[in-house]
Amino acid sequence: MEPNEVPMSLSYEHAVLSEINETMRDDLSRLTAEDDSRRLQGEYTSSQVAVLRDIASLQTKAKRTFAPNENSDRAWWVTRAGLQQSTQSAVAELKASWFGDAPVADICCGLGSDLIALANRGPVTGIDINPDVLSFAAANARTALTADKLAGVKLVQADVTDSEVRSLIGDAELLHIDPDRRAGGTRHTLADDLVPNWQRVTELIAGCDGAVIKLAPATQFEGDRASSGNHESSTPTASSDFHRLWIATGGSVREQTLVCGKIMASDWMQQHQITAGGRSAVCIRDNRTHVYTYHGNLNERAPTSGPGGYLIDPDASIRAAGLTEAFANEIGASVVHQPSGFLTADDLDKLTPFAELASSAKVLETVGCDERKLKRAFRSLGAFPDVIKVRGADIDPSRLAKRLRPCGELPLGLWIGKEGKRTYAAITEVPTKG
Repeated sequence: MEPNEVPMSLSYEHAVLSEINETMRDDLSRLTAEDDSRRLQGEYTSSQVAVLRDIASLQTKAKRTFAPNENSDRAWWVTRAGLQQSTQSAVAELKASWFGDAPVADICCGLGSDLIALANRGPVTGIDINPDVLSFAAANARTALTADKLAGVKLVQADVTDSEVRSLIGDAELLHIDPDRRAGGTRHTLADDLVPNWQRVTELIAGCDGAVIKLAPATQFEGDRASSGNHESSTPTASSDFHRLWIATGGSVREQTLVCGKIMASDWMQQHQITAGGRSAVCIRDNRTHVYTYHGNLNERAPTSGPGGYLIDPDASIRAAGLTEAFANEIGASVVHQPSGFLTADDLDKLTPFAELASSAKVLETVGCDERKLKRAFRSLGAFPDVIKVRGADIDPSRLAKRLRPCGELPLGLWIGKEGKRTYAAITEVPTKG
């Protein structure tokens, strides 16, 4: 399919909704606010009303995903499948900052969450095979962007799997690529099963000066392997030309991101020592970004021990990146039982530079994980578990918290994990948020 530019105007064609005009945009906003579709009857077909109702029902999730916009009363144009692949706004803004003001092609742009962030820093062309998706991306761009930023946006309908590379990316110097991870209705974790597949992605990258590739956190490449025993997966980089980052917000890992070429020359990359062949864990919290970067041998093991003076729970991004043992060695900690468990250390001196990348607490008492023993221990302290962390044990934290709440009024922490075949419970001071 040859690229076909979709004009950025007030009218966009959708297979069911047809023209998404200003009136329809207003009607969707009112439907979202009032949750009453009766006033739409007679104005729209039953199929159109069904689509609008479905979009309205997704607004809570959509507003958590897309960046806040100046037209706060406007609704976002989304689909269920599209939202699953859309980039959370804080992540999109971080990635956009890596591109400078160079022209960018956003390949597989979807509903436009990355497109909007990219448009706020310079010219961008959004490319997707689905005209319905492009119509929603256009509507979202209209909602989020000022007129001057919108002027720098182009939309192109094209099959990125077989279009000639130069005609596809045009004058773009840099690429953002978000391959379809749910092709055929199945979630894929192998890079060669994505659309476009990894071979095609590398062909696209070869036609530009640098790229950012968005992947699912668990995406693997040919050559990735899982280490034996109880250690975490060891996943070598797809190529020594890339740096791999796992980005988390709100305690959840949102994506695995590969960067290459001139992207690594950006100020942010230089600040965090992002170079080819390494990997990083990135945590975004309270509008601040915290990074742990590693270029060493992933097969280096950390020492193991039982719970010591302090317990440490690395951020989800560190675990997803397979950097738990590297992080333990960095901060002078040991692994309790195995890397999927907690870390422990006698002091937190070496953790200080990375304090925002881990939750930690001083251990007050360690007991067997038996509810009667736990009740007795908390009652003797006049305390209750305000925070419960569980690793490797089949225990429901919320249920246990309710049963232990009457034990006292002093808030403490409770860490439950495995040490060999034994399940331990460590009562601690209230953990830092990390």
